[in-house]
Amino acid sequence: MEQLSSMNILVRVPNWIGDAVMCLPALMDLRDHVPHAKVTVLARPIIGELLRGHPGVDEVLIYSHHGEHKGLIGLWHLIQLVKRKQFDRAVLFQNAFEAAVIAWVAGIPSRIGYATDGRCWLLSEPVPRPDRAHLHHTEYYQDLVKAITHSPGKDCTPQLFLSPEVKNACARQFPDVFLPSDSLVIGINPGSVYGSAKRWMPERFAEVGDRLVERLTREFPGSPFVRCVLIGSKGEEELGQDIARRMRYEPIVLSGRTTIQELMGVLTRCSVLVTNDTGPMHVAQALGVPVAAVFGSTDPSTTSPHGQSRGVVKASVRCAPCLLRACPIDHRCMTQVSVEKVVEVALSQVRISPDHRNERRIRGHVG
Repeated sequence: MEQLSSMNILVRVPNWIGDAVMCLPALMDLRDHVPHAKVTVLARPIIGELLRGHPGVDEVLIYSHHGEHKGLIGLWHLIQLVKRKQFDRAVLFQNAFEAAVIAWVAGIPSRIGYATDGRCWLLSEPVPRPDRAHLHHTEYYQDLVKAITHSPGKDCTPQLFLSPEVKNACARQFPDVFLPSDSLVIGINPGSVYGSAKRWMPERFAEVGDRLVERLTREFPGSPFVRCVLIGSKGEEELGQDIARRMRYEPIVLSGRTTIQELMGVLTRCSVLVTNDTGPMHVAQALGVPVAAVFGSTDPSTTSPHGQSRGVVKASVRCAPCLLRACPIDHRCMTQVSVEKVVEVALSQVRISPDHRNERRIRGHVG
């Protein structure tokens, strides 16, 4: 890789938001090793928006799988676009067979990726796939770069960056979230695109929100108020409304109303995010927002928010993690997670501004 300093590199990033975030340390490892190379990522639209302005990326090529690149003809047009860019090397973080096909048919001479999904023969440099049983996804992606650079990675904490312009635009778009500036905002993310097995119960999210409002209002009576904001992707609007109806303290409902960049802006305003194991959980962590994350069917040893292990809440049941989309029995991995435990973890994680901390000291709550 030493000779790649001036190369033109294509990076195929994962399709899921959480995986794309966990891939970021590997992307920065690649950038650090070849700082003068041009790095172009090939990404689905939402991932391309997520990576806008990231220091590890020079250009984003959008793979519109539901639009102009849909079907075999659309895929062929995408391949021709990639071919015209004359890439020297492709680094395939996505494990799919299709990712290798695109790079191979586009004539990219050097194609690197894990030897998985039957695509070994399409790769010029197949890398043996490590055992993922208890390997955190950030390490999994970094190991691919390590295999081709022969050097250890650096920081394994994913980081996302939001421009001041975008943040200011979000403040104008959602003034009830950003104003007044000294209020406390609790984020609640009750959905999961992957499946129902990852979802904690709506009524418990509602109860956690109410209890956090009450507890933090008692802790900081000088604040204008404490409020919750409900977030979620397209298709989760009804879930957000259902939880809002259950709450005693009216929340701000943004479920299905934000782009990924707007979601990032809203998350930066939150003192804590109460969430399932989902993409927004990883986005929050990468923005430096503390989380209280409920895990059930998934494995926190591989997908926990990096560096926030104390923010993980889970029940000890023998059938978890099962990694299934839907629970075939009684969803015990979620029903055994109590409201009290999530509130306790959220309070221990909550990020308090210096002004609010000073208020606590004055009132004698902190030594």
